[in-house]
Parts: sequence; structure tokens; C-alpha cells
Amino acid sequence: MSNLKIDQAVRLFAEFMNSSWTTVIPLLVERPYTTDEDALNDWIEANWELLVERKVLQIDEYLEPYGEGADFNAPSSRITAPDALSTFGVEVNQATKEGVYDCLNDEHFQFEGATFMELVGFKKGFYTKEPIFKYVLIKDSTKTERVVSIDDVRFQLYKMDKQ
Repeated sequence: MSNLKIDQAVRLFAEFMNSSWTTVIPLLVERPYTTDEDALNDWIEANWELLVERKVLQIDEYLEPYGEGADFNAPSSRITAPDALSTFGVEVNQATKEGVYDCLNDEHFQFEGATFMELVGFKKGFYTKEPIFKYVLIKDSTKTERVVSIDDVRFQLYKMDKQ
């Protein structure tokens, strides 16, 4: 395991989401008379587990669910190992000492060890679950939601306490 691997894996996952989104959305959410957000979350979680988790962790190690997680295997938020407990999380750190711009709260700030929530787009002053996934939704140490550019941060793994 290395932090360089998780940083690269999350960035590649953003590229994957950007390139596959327009193909997948008609299959998952564009149904007559309904929007199936659960199917979309399941698809994202499955790909997070298969493409990121398996790339950066060993067998029997598990990342925290991505975003809202999956609804497929209630009450678990996982797809591939529904009974597994998370053993690692992803934290976000600023890439430089100068801090970063939070476009959600319209402020420049400094932080260390924020919680990674999900990759997001940003339109009309708020984050969206649609491309272009070039922003990161994080929660800082005060539990404030912030949206920062993926170019301004680095991703690192941290080992979770036994639950």
C-alpha cells in the first residue's frame, strides 16, 4: 500500500466517471416517470470497490463506502462484500502550504486531514453528482462541507480503528 497509489486511483476514478457518465446515465436513471438515484449510487459504489479499493488494498481490506454508498445490499452500503467492515478511509490534504479555495462557501482556507466524501461537479454555486468531476466534496475538522478543486489536494489512506 502507498499513498501515491490512492492519489492516482482517485484521479483515475474521476476520469472514469467523466468518460462513462453519458453512456451509463440513460441505463440507470433516465426511466419514464422516475429517477432511480439508488441505481446510480449502486453503480458508483460497485465501481469504487472494483476499480479503487481492489487497486490500493489487499484482500480482506475494505475502503469506506463512496458517497452515499449502495442501497443494493441493505443494510450494508457495499456491493462486493456486503458484510465487510471498512478497514481504511480516504483523507484529503491540501497540496501546498498556501491553502485552497472552497467554491461552495466562497472562501480560501487551510486544512489538514479532511474527510473525503465524493467527487463532484459544480454548477450555479452548488455541487452536483454529474460531470465534470473535477471537484472534491470534503468535510473539514469542524464537519463543514467544502468543495475544492481536485488539482489542489492530495488523497491519502488512513487505517480505521476496529469497529
